[in-house]
Amino acid sequence: MGSRHVRALIVDDEEPARENLRLMLEDLCPEVVVAGTADGPAKARDRIAELDPDLLFLDIRMPSGTEGLDLLAELRDLRALVIFVTAFKDYALQAFHTHAVDYLLKPIDPDELRAAVMKALERVREQHERPVEAQAYRERLNAAIREASLPAGRIVIDHAKGFKLFDPRTISHLEAEGNCTQLHFSDGTRYLDTRTLRVYEELLDPARFLRVHRSHIVNLEHLREYLRDDGHWAVLRDGRRVPIARERVAEFLARVR
Repeated sequence: MGSRHVRALIVDDEEPARENLRLMLEDLCPEVVVAGTADGPAKARDRIAELDPDLLFLDIRMPSGTEGLDLLAELRDLRALVIFVTAFKDYALQAFHTHAVDYLLKPIDPDELRAAVMKALERVREQHERPVEAQAYRERLNAAIREASLPAGRIVIDHAKGFKLFDPRTISHLEAEGNCTQLHFSDGTRYLDTRTLRVYEELLDPARFLRVHRSHIVNLEHLREYLRDDGHWAVLRDGRRVPIARERVAEFLARVR
């Protein structure tokens, strides 16, 4: 990489989309040099090997629906940072957001493009200065790819030997433990994840899960009883009491009723 510029590859199955993004980058992001384009995963593999880009703009809906994600899953040694591009607001975006991976919605907004590129430039600089950052980014990217590729409603948790898939409906409640989250399942098992409770609050279905305390989220489908007993409590099917913060009682009661 030069002192100020990064080399980019644009991967999109629609030629007008590739050309539009190339022109936008030329006009708005002089720090980015478009080294090449590709019309799908097969061509992209060759172009990535040939160009070794710093930045990859990748359409995730080409044309089978997951080929963009499949491409990344195959490229275990990919050095480039990825900015996903999609026209579908409900497609994989939560996974990208949760794992701090950048994405752009079509039609691409100039300000959002500029912001994404500026963030990418900073990440490229950090990874050159601190190789550990490159590994951390790749781990976040892999987690986002796995989660975005799952059937609707499934969640993935990484662990030392791989990852665990589960249906969020089996969670009875979640509890903050420092910067981690303890997941309590309906069968009595527990699982500690390194993501914060705030991340889970955004990830889980708000129609089913409610944050009742700064340290607790409950699955309302597992609620058995509400108690006022030296405080406010959500009593779950397994008998466990989860505290409800005073300022959240009104919302809790409104949702339950």
